[in-house]
Amino acid sequence: MNRIAVLLAAYNGEGYIQQQISTILNQQGVAVDIYISVDLSNDATNQICQALVDSHSNIYLLPLGLKFGGAAKNFFRLLREVYFSNYDYVALADQDDIWHSNKLESAVNAINKEKVGAYSSNVISFLARWSFVFNR
Repeated sequence: MNRIAVLLAAYNGEGYIQQQISTILNQQGVAVDIYISVDLSNDATNQICQALVDSHSNIYLLPLGLKFGGAAKNFFRLLREVYFSNYDYVALADQDDIWHSNKLESAVNAINKEKVGAYSSNVISFLARWSFVFNR
C-alpha cells in the first residue's frame, strides 16, 4: 500500500478543518499521515488540531507560533520541515477541502499511468482550490 504524507496548511479553519481531516483519514487504498501547520489564527483551529493529534497516531501538528500571512509560506514550511523518506508520495491539502474517499488512490494511479512527477486533481467547488500530489 502506498504511503502518503498529506501536508495541511491551516488558518482560522475551526468551522471546517475537522471535517476536512476526517475526509483525509477516510482515504481508501493508501496509508496517510497528516502534517498540519497552523498559521497564527484568531480562532480555535490549533486547539481542534491538537485534539485530533491526541486521538490519532497518524496526525502530526508542527509547533505553533509563526505568522505566515498566506498559504504559500505555510506550505513551504511544511515542505521544509517534514521528513519524507518514509513516504511514496506527498499531497498538499488546503484546510477547507473535502476529499472523496478515492482521491489519493486515483491520484497515485494517474501518476503511475501517465509516468509524471506531479498531479493536480479535479476540483468540485464554488471557488477554485487546488490539491497536488507529488511522486518523490
